[in-house]
Amino acid sequence: MKVLLIYKAHAAGVGDPYTSLLPVGLGYINSFLRWHGIGSRLANLSTFSWPEIEALLGAERPDIIGITQFTHNRIESLQLAALAKKINPASLVVLGGTHATHRYVQILREHAAVDVVVLGEGEKTFLELARTVEKIGSGHLAAVSGIALRQGGGVLKTPPRAPITDLDSLPLPAAYADDAIGVDLRRQFEFLITSRGCPASCSFCSSPRFWGGTLRFRSPRSMVDEVRYLRDHFGLIYFSIRDDTFTADKGRVIDFCRLLLEERIYILWNCQSRVTAVDQEMLCWMKRAGCECVQYGVESGSAAVLKTLGKRITSGQAMAAARATREAGLNLSIYLITGVPGEGVEELQSTLRLIEQLRPHDGQVSTLAYYPGTALFEEGMKAGRILPDLFETMQGEAFYVRNDPFVARSTAAILTQLGKTARISRYTAKDFAAQREFLGYCHATNIMAGEMYEERGEVAAAIREYQQVISREPENPWGWLAAGELYLTMGAADKADKAFRELLRLVPANRAAHEAMAELAKLGAGRRVKHGKSAKPQGKRGGGGT
Repeated sequence: MKVLLIYKAHAAGVGDPYTSLLPVGLGYINSFLRWHGIGSRLANLSTFSWPEIEALLGAERPDIIGITQFTHNRIESLQLAALAKKINPASLVVLGGTHATHRYVQILREHAAVDVVVLGEGEKTFLELARTVEKIGSGHLAAVSGIALRQGGGVLKTPPRAPITDLDSLPLPAAYADDAIGVDLRRQFEFLITSRGCPASCSFCSSPRFWGGTLRFRSPRSMVDEVRYLRDHFGLIYFSIRDDTFTADKGRVIDFCRLLLEERIYILWNCQSRVTAVDQEMLCWMKRAGCECVQYGVESGSAAVLKTLGKRITSGQAMAAARATREAGLNLSIYLITGVPGEGVEELQSTLRLIEQLRPHDGQVSTLAYYPGTALFEEGMKAGRILPDLFETMQGEAFYVRNDPFVARSTAAILTQLGKTARISRYTAKDFAAQREFLGYCHATNIMAGEMYEERGEVAAAIREYQQVISREPENPWGWLAAGELYLTMGAADKADKAFRELLRLVPANRAAHEAMAELAKLGAGRRVKHGKSAKPQGKRGGGGT
């Protein structure tokens, strides 16, 4: 039995730092299959041309091809299915993912190349499907729970599969990705998922319906073990946690932070949350454990718009979360939405005022779009604003609720306000001093303060920040990395060499250290060298948002 699990982003998403990566769920399915003895392999074909894909599929000739389908890449995923079936008609072509789950009837009726759609969570379903094909053939798949397939001239949806209750029982995606095709493993595994589901019910988000009504968590022990594994095997020391609402369970978050501190796993990381799911105590624990940024789904400053979106939050709650986040010394990032029905100049002004009050360090604005499996899409169909076959008959990676001139003006105004506010909301030396008074020593504070001094050209002050990390925590790779990169920009090759050697002693697989050492070796000691700061992944809203 040979399984190939593939993904291809929409052309516009190839350069995106998040959508260009393999979906994390595909990695979990691959590791689950491999763990149970099924020959599975991952392939990210986002940068592959169609002739290259055809050659790859012809060489691999898998028995089962699994394809992840989102709304943005629905056309590409169906093209993959058709090409796979053309090359090997005997192969079983399986679609999964949020779009396929919510549009399985239309897909199976209209696309003969697709044999099966996995509905929702895929690990156990795909394993049973593969074993059934291997033992008794694809003609017996109607007995597999959690799928849809053609039968008797129609579409059969088999009984739903119960959600996996123990997420810790799933093997880590990184443990079985050694032979993945087209995957930068270090970039791929900077992004972590530690829970499934969301406590919210936003009208524009399909996450709750995809994962079911339950919110399930991995344990802090499992989370820390994954971080340690990724550090030791891939040299990663920065992570972006992409849970819809990472902070939904306060005790779990604090225990995670406590373990990182107790076991001296020195990382920096970011996460996303709801403004109603944080408090001062939790945010302080997060900062001490290396969290440097929290991203909140604020969406709008208008109560009417928030009600339309089903957010169940208020501007007051957003301001309280922002204050607590800034007091803890975390970078504050916000997500906003425009193009909402009924949104006008008054609502826009409310959003602009809220941005000014929140004082975020950065933010993103998106135009409200229809996605299958959302209340917004269902309401649009019932009201006659959109056709039921919108996703099958229209091109494009997204379908916006509004496309009138106001949306462009609103987007521009929000981006301008975000940029203006970010420039005056940066933490200053006085802010960092207050954070130290409030929290005590945190390596994240020093690294962030050092970066601030570097931007201001105060090199000596930046070095002092990094040296404090080195002196207090000589086993912390971040002090050595930050100092080493700054020494490189200064042309202090000997000091940079020492810093990066220490970093490699602590984290032998760290990519930045290896690249810097190669640069030093190439240029030779004593020569002035230039080396930019390593970019930390900023993350994007995963799933349907928060």
